[in-house]
Amino acid sequence: MSARWYQIFLLALATTFSFVQCDHHGCPPGYDRWQYLDGQAQKYLLCWKVDWSDESITFVTKVATTGWVGLGFSPTGFMPESDVVIGWVKDGRGYLKDRYATARAVPPIDAIQNVQLLSSSEADGLTTLEFKRKLKACENKDRSIEEGTTRVIFSYNPNDPASEDTPARHTFAGRASINLLSGTGNVEPAPLEADHRTANLLNPNVSVPAKPTTYWCSPFKLPVLQNEAHIIRFDPVVQENHEELVHHILVYDCSDKLEPFLSVSWDCDNPPDNLPSEVQECRGSSVLTAWAVGGAGMSFPSQVGLPMSGNTGTQYAIMETHYNNPDSKSTYVDSSGMKVYYTPTKRQYDGAILEFGSTVSFKLLLPPRESDIKMQNTCPGNCTSAGLPADGINVFATMLHSHTVGTAVWVEHIRNGAKLPNIDENFNYDFNFQDVVLLRNEVKILPGDEVQTFCRYDTSDRAEVTLGGEGTLDEMCLAFLVVYPKPKLRVCLSEIPTDLLFQRYLAPAQTKGYYTYNINSSADGNTQYRQLISGLRAIDFSTQTSRDLWRTSYWSIKDRDYMCNSANKEHILGGESNRTYLAEVADRMDPTDGTPEPCVGITEGPTAATDEPSSALGCISASLWSFIGCMMAVVIVT
Repeated sequence: MSARWYQIFLLALATTFSFVQCDHHGCPPGYDRWQYLDGQAQKYLLCWKVDWSDESITFVTKVATTGWVGLGFSPTGFMPESDVVIGWVKDGRGYLKDRYATARAVPPIDAIQNVQLLSSSEADGLTTLEFKRKLKACENKDRSIEEGTTRVIFSYNPNDPASEDTPARHTFAGRASINLLSGTGNVEPAPLEADHRTANLLNPNVSVPAKPTTYWCSPFKLPVLQNEAHIIRFDPVVQENHEELVHHILVYDCSDKLEPFLSVSWDCDNPPDNLPSEVQECRGSSVLTAWAVGGAGMSFPSQVGLPMSGNTGTQYAIMETHYNNPDSKSTYVDSSGMKVYYTPTKRQYDGAILEFGSTVSFKLLLPPRESDIKMQNTCPGNCTSAGLPADGINVFATMLHSHTVGTAVWVEHIRNGAKLPNIDENFNYDFNFQDVVLLRNEVKILPGDEVQTFCRYDTSDRAEVTLGGEGTLDEMCLAFLVVYPKPKLRVCLSEIPTDLLFQRYLAPAQTKGYYTYNINSSADGNTQYRQLISGLRAIDFSTQTSRDLWRTSYWSIKDRDYMCNSANKEHILGGESNRTYLAEVADRMDPTDGTPEPCVGITEGPTAATDEPSSALGCISASLWSFIGCMMAVVIVT
């Protein structure tokens, strides 16, 4: 989905009638987050704000109905086990009840009400409800709102219920994934310098190949300035109706060797024969920005920018676009890309994006029909000792990345053998919603610290082995950390060593008849690789014995080969690959035993609808004049 940043101004009206100030598409002042849950239909607006001192969150729903409105927090995106509220306005009075769905039916009212209705109104065809709840679940029929992805379900009906127990079936329902606590989507970015400029990096009307997965490389020369400048923001530009085609975009720093190839673009995996190796190696080196499906753009803090132009800043870049084309259509012609904002006024710090996690390799091997597989990757202390400045780096944003069987991604931080709070965590990961997360508090990583990236997978619906790889149905485990000041280190990825994979797992699996080595030694390298992948995907996991062998001989391998590279792929520790051993750390995947800790719930608040719209009622009021008084001018749409 193309990201849109809006700056909205109130049209001042010198009139005697009253009106309510509004911003963010009709959210009341103070509500700094918003999203149309129904997308372009724009009939269901959700606004929210978080009070960290009170550990509570307040919502405003503005829905194009004069009947009931529903909002729920779901573990799966479906009704069962969802924490739901249903509310409406009738005869000037607002109603709202906390409920719990056990099936696809009317959710029963909770015995304990942990939601407070603050205000309500019904006017001009809109029902507006403002309500508050705690972030932490107070009883078993509530769901906590946590860092990372929240799956919401939403619905409405044009009629008010005859009673609280008998709301009619919804006439519209949907689901969405959003980040309620720290994502960048639909949040005003940091102010831009008055002298800022923009440049578009767009694919040149690419005829997308008729195959399920394509990585397309397009080269660019960034604007040339006499002195070094700073890139301060990136926004994705996704061509209309290509929201499902364009899965993610990465922009890599590159060398001037790219100059002769600026007029062409190519399939990243089938580059031109005369493409220099220095250019081919740009892909996968120093990341300038990363965007993935469901996410928004990335704006740097006011003191940080990425160096561009001059003697040391980025001058050339390669943009890698992942096209997800499962039906192998041949009709797509795409011009998606990224919009770059930059300023000739340098900010205080140079920033950078660091990549941690697992190498993209077949050595990530996941059996089918397993509901809970945890894999661990490491960047050991000797890499950060060599690659970070003496005072360390500050992490202010992250983007966590896995594919379709990924269910959780988190990044652990180890110092002197002691575990610090996680750098970031998303225990409800959604492949179709990958947002840049702005950390509430910057995290300091010092030389010698370990960074461990974990991913959890659920292959219950897979019939064959899932391998690490670039395809949508392959898997990854990556964490991009946005930091300042710019360190020497840029990439630290690990993998199970090839020799141990074959010695400890594949050889015993072959002996027991679970794995067939079918590689023709006289074939060319590409053919041998395809034969290897085919054999790994066909490993037999039909018996418990074969699964036990995977657990004891593959999953139990704690050795890791890792790379520790600078921006130009220089091996900071001297070797292309180094070996380490995974440190044992606590698993924070299950932070509670399922029983919520005692907490103070929300008491019942006022329910009467107000005649004059309060700050919670946004722009639409009971009178046409007040509506006119709240007209908005959208002055920036990108």
